[in-house]
Amino acid sequence: MRNINKYIFQNILVIFIVIITIMTSLAWISQTLRYIPLIIEKDRSIIDFLSLTSLLYPWLLTLMAPSSLLIACVIVLDRMIRDSELVILNSSGVSPYQKTIPFLKISILITLLIYIFSIYITPWSMQNFRGKLTNIKSDIISSSFQENEFITPDEHYTIFIADRNADGDFIGVIINDTSNDKNMVTYTSRQAKLYSLYDQIILEMIDGQIFNSNKQGVDKEIDIISFENYNINLSNVITTAQNVYFKPSEKSLEELLNPPNTSSEEIERNIQFKNEAHIRLSNPLYAISFVFIALFFLQKDLNSRLLKSRYIIYVAGISFSIKIMGISLSSKIRNFELYFIHYTIPLSIIISYLLYIFFITQKEIKTKNANL
Repeated sequence: MRNINKYIFQNILVIFIVIITIMTSLAWISQTLRYIPLIIEKDRSIIDFLSLTSLLYPWLLTLMAPSSLLIACVIVLDRMIRDSELVILNSSGVSPYQKTIPFLKISILITLLIYIFSIYITPWSMQNFRGKLTNIKSDIISSSFQENEFITPDEHYTIFIADRNADGDFIGVIINDTSNDKNMVTYTSRQAKLYSLYDQIILEMIDGQIFNSNKQGVDKEIDIISFENYNINLSNVITTAQNVYFKPSEKSLEELLNPPNTSSEEIERNIQFKNEAHIRLSNPLYAISFVFIALFFLQKDLNSRLLKSRYIIYVAGISFSIKIMGISLSSKIRNFELYFIHYTIPLSIIISYLLYIFFITQKEIKTKNANL
């Protein structure tokens, strides 16, 4: 029996890995399409794109794992029915409990892996994703210096650059400064470099001129100063996002369960945080419940070598329905301290199936004893 359990366990695991790889990759492609325009707009490389979007993979894995496990179990059960393996196991006197063991083991293993991802890996990856995304959106070079466009990062400044060379330096720069009440200053340069020095944003202009004109029109002459090198401090002009806001789904479990002491007005938000934590803790249980739903329906008629299509429809429909019910229930109680309700649907299915297996096993034992 140990070899049979190992055989079933390995089959489910291999098929599960294949299915979750395919499903997660498809989901990853659909999610990353929305970030392609941002990467192009900010003039980022394919490496930046992959380093950003690859951080979505752990989150997608936790979403796809329960359904992937369900599909893997259905495929293995279908194969075992077609090859009469379940019929042989049933005829050899293997109890329903023993036939459930390999499926229970693989479902517990996948559930534990989902917990590890949900509690540790996914929050870390999503926080890094949010940080990278914020940095890209607030990129001062891409946002404030775009080729052949007049950009106004501040109400007093207008910036234009003609092009950028292979090193990222600016070619043909014009900056118009109207921050002074009396004078308007225009800077032009053949080339310029932008860099950060002691938290200051410095634009080093090379080979250019400064045009200083009177805004009041009293002195219509324009002062022109030529220079080889001239530095402009743009720290007060161009601002970057210093703080990154994390959604509840991107916070760690500890942050959700132990929010900081806040005023009474934020009690509702803290309840939402704790509900998010319990959603994260209850969702992996759906992997076990999906497997038990598949076992309940697909082991009903073991005398046939064909898996009846209606049973697959039952399994898919019920699994989908209970997941939708769980999502709806979680959204409705998000503002209430009813944390235990998140666990009711998956745990009720798990307990019901275990009781079903217990009574079926006891019934078979009584039947055997009566025949003896």
